Amino acid sequence: MELLKPINEAWNLLKQEKENDEEAKKKLIACLKKEGGACSLEECCKACDRSKAECKKLIDSMDNVKISPHGDVILMDGL
Repeated sequence: MELLKPINEAWNLLKQEKENDEEAKKKLIACLKKEGGACSLEECCKACDRSKAECKKLIDSMDNVKISPHGDVILMDGL
């Protein structure tokens, strides 16, 4: 069992990161809905408590949220 300890620790870290990402996505969508479906990247960063780079990476992983050419973050649900 001692041989599996590093694998289990790595698995738990990945699982925690995924859960954190899911929570951040919920916060991001809630922020966009509160703002009428679009807001600045800075507002999104504050809502999900992430840096700009981390927030952009999170948005890139989402199908229903996009960044416009002008830099606004847009919720695509219902469009």
